[in-house]
Amino acid sequence: MATLHPYTYALMSYEVKTRGIVLRRYPFREKSWILRLYTESEGTLSVLASGRKQAVALPGALVHVTLRIRPHREIQRLVEMDWDYIYGHFFHDLERTPYLLLAIEWLSQCLRAPEGDLFQWLRNQLIALDKASEPREAILRMLADLLGRLGGMPPSPPYTFSKVEEAYQHAFPEWKPISSHSLITFAGL
Repeated sequence: MATLHPYTYALMSYEVKTRGIVLRRYPFREKSWILRLYTESEGTLSVLASGRKQAVALPGALVHVTLRIRPHREIQRLVEMDWDYIYGHFFHDLERTPYLLLAIEWLSQCLRAPEGDLFQWLRNQLIALDKASEPREAILRMLADLLGRLGGMPPSPPYTFSKVEEAYQHAFPEWKPISSHSLITFAGL
C-alpha cells in the first residue's frame, strides 16, 4: 500500500558525495548530458550534467560525484564530478577501448541496487582489465565472476562469450543480447 507524504517532504533534497562508474551518456539540450551512473552509495541512477562537467563523463569513467538527490525524481542533479581514476589504456588505445565498451554495456543491464563491496570489486576489475596483458580472457573471467557475485550461476571454464551471455540470460529474464560494436573483438569466441 502506498504511503502518502506531506507536500513538503517531496520537496526535500539532500547532497551525496560518492564514487561512480559512468554507464551511459545522452545529449540533452545544447550543453548538457543525461548520465546513467552506477554509484557506490545510491546504486544506478540518472543525473543531469550541465556545462563543464561533461568532460569527465565518458562511458566507463571512474568518477567522484556530488549529487543533489530529490527522492521520487527520475533524474537527479549533478553538482560536481571529477576523476576517481584515470585509465592508462582504455581511452587512448584503440585496441583496448572495445573491452571497456563491452564491459559497460554489460554492466548497464545488470547493476541496480547500491552495494559497496560490489562497487569496489567492479572498480578494481576495470582497473585490472585496463592493465591486463590478455584482455579477452580477463573480461570473460570478470563477467563470469560478476554473475556469481550477483547471485547467478557462472558457467564453467573455459569461458566463451556465448557461454557467459547464455548464463546471464538464464539469471536475468529481461536480458537483451549484447549488441555493442565492440563485439568485433570477440569474433570467433
